[in-house]
Amino acid sequence: MTLSGQSRRQGSQRRFTGALVLSALALACETAAPGTGDSSAPGAESTGGTSDAGGSSAGGAASAGGASAGGASEPGGSSPGGLQGVGGDVAAGGASGDAGGAVSAGGAPSGSGGAPGVCSPSSPVQSSASGSGPHKVIVETNSDPGIAEGTIFRPAELDGEEKFPIFVWGQGGCSQNGLSNADAMAEIASHGYFVIADGTPGGEGGRMMDRSKLAEMGAPLLAYVDWAIAENHKPCSAYYQSLDTEKVASNGFSCGGLMAQGTVTDPRIVTWGVTSSGMAGATQDFYDLIKTPVLFVEGGEEDIAYQGALQGYEATVKTGVTVLWFSVDRGHGGDLFQKGGGDFTKINLAWLNWWLKGDESMSGKGLLVGPSCPYCSDAAWDVRSANLP
Repeated sequence: MTLSGQSRRQGSQRRFTGALVLSALALACETAAPGTGDSSAPGAESTGGTSDAGGSSAGGAASAGGASAGGASEPGGSSPGGLQGVGGDVAAGGASGDAGGAVSAGGAPSGSGGAPGVCSPSSPVQSSASGSGPHKVIVETNSDPGIAEGTIFRPAELDGEEKFPIFVWGQGGCSQNGLSNADAMAEIASHGYFVIADGTPGGEGGRMMDRSKLAEMGAPLLAYVDWAIAENHKPCSAYYQSLDTEKVASNGFSCGGLMAQGTVTDPRIVTWGVTSSGMAGATQDFYDLIKTPVLFVEGGEEDIAYQGALQGYEATVKTGVTVLWFSVDRGHGGDLFQKGGGDFTKINLAWLNWWLKGDESMSGKGLLVGPSCPYCSDAAWDVRSANLP
């Protein structure tokens, strides 16, 4: 493991030409089924208007942020079947390079839940998602305004002494399908977390992201945090006094990573991270807001988010906060869609365990840093860290 920002990497360094990626993107856009909420197809990310992995901006096409196909996304933002520009919008099924567009398609959740003392029962969702942790997982939805656009993954047992930290997640493509990363979310919930993923089960459409409106990027996820905390204090709620409201974290895949970045303004967020996402187009004003630990999990140099992520990592190092970087050549999203969410989710979970539960064993800090870290000694992984406590 290299503590000074130097990377360990084996194998040849590969870079796509813009023409090849644009051709692949055009093919993906032609063949992808719109509105599925699938966020596993790759997009493209760029800086300065020209894509590192292909893709350039011209009059509202993808600019310094990139494009997505069939619901895939990249930092800088994107959406199902749409093109987007950093500083511009992500349109669900559209294209944009304009810097002042709407923040969401379909609207961000509003309010912090139902009226005080009034509780809406949650409804179970049919899902086969489960995790390897000690808790059985329940997937459900709720009609309250603050949560109506989200999907809950939680431990079945809520009447014990254990209090569950709150974790909110943005989907790839900023899709509003709350089951898009169901295996990964259920895995985290099974280890004792109250997880809220953006989007309803099987939901369609996507959100727009405008990096110039940071607070609005994070608004949907923070509305879920508001709702969960309010529910924790309502005696009529099924979640009454079951949550650890002082331990809150956010993360997101690809475009969903932009949503997580938007939570940086909220002092309740203990830590946040990005998964196959980055900070292409971010200004110093954004980095000046970073006060809590940050995690990067990336899919190698062929991950369309890689260059923006690397920029983000290097700039975050300078803020003085603890920051970790894990990257492996598995492409955009890595093994996030495997059963249990793969190594990407193992890393995200260990990070949460470390910062929200104080776990320094192999299920927490020990998996990520120090001599016991298996990724640090595996030449396939590029592991970096800075400002460790």
